[in-house]
Amino acid sequence: MIENIGEKLKALRLTHCLSQKTIADQLEISVPAYSKIETGLTDIYFSKLLQIADIYGISIIDILRIGEKDLKDGQYPQMKKQLDELTELYNTQQKRIIDLYETIRKQKQPSSKI
Repeated sequence: MIENIGEKLKALRLTHCLSQKTIADQLEISVPAYSKIETGLTDIYFSKLLQIADIYGISIIDILRIGEKDLKDGQYPQMKKQLDELTELYNTQQKRIIDLYETIRKQKQPSSKI
């Protein structure tokens, strides 16, 4: 068993803002099966580890090099949280722009006379 491989895979997945379902679908396994890999309840087959490396466009060595310090510091979940907050802010701003556009568009339409 590769030490902390589940934690490393979870950190990698969260860094890329992907769901377990997305990865499980690409590996052609169930979400519970992938979840067990991330939680360390199940070993991962080497062939699946190769597939994961391909998904992220990195080597297996790169996966193994994911630092323990980074995992303990919780850097990856924090990065995901920050990205989620930025996405929320972007969506809010985009909605405001659309609302403003609609308001201006309505004001510019000629009023119909009865």
